[in-house]
Amino acid sequence: MKTDTCFIIVLLLGLSLWLTPPAGAAPAARMHKYYTSLAQVEYNAESKSVEVALRVFADDLELALTRRAGRVVSLDRTKDADRMILDYLRETFEIKNLDGRTKGLELVGMEVRSEVAWLYLEAEMPEGLAGARLRDHILFELFEEQVNVVSVRYAGDRTDFVFVCGDGEHAMPTRP
Repeated sequence: MKTDTCFIIVLLLGLSLWLTPPAGAAPAARMHKYYTSLAQVEYNAESKSVEVALRVFADDLELALTRRAGRVVSLDRTKDADRMILDYLRETFEIKNLDGRTKGLELVGMEVRSEVAWLYLEAEMPEGLAGARLRDHILFELFEEQVNVVSVRYAGDRTDFVFVCGDGEHAMPTRP
């Protein structure tokens, strides 16, 4: 199973590099025909927190935020975009501890480059990731073909999850 997941991740990353045009490309060239996000989740034992780096297509995120807000949202020009992003992510990307309590994500940074948005999140989680449950429904409300890949590093191990429309939560092993 891990081999299949690793293959999917390598394939999606390769596609993202191959299909993402240069920053100066014409708008029609920037349109993409696949829908994927990639999240890298790591547990920081020193700070006892979960750190998330999430990669999404900027135009897709703006579309999701625009539909929710009922007004045009631009990641780099809308004053309250950070708050809107965090509200959206708290509904669509969820980490629960072993006891089932949802951990409160905080947006600690964002970079938009080459039509891709990198969102950096953090959540306090002193209990660690053992037995934690993850849910990644980012952009599922927009695209039935959306695929979200989450790669988790914890206690020297790596676990990969693939989320598609209709999926619920995926659980981390109960032992680190």
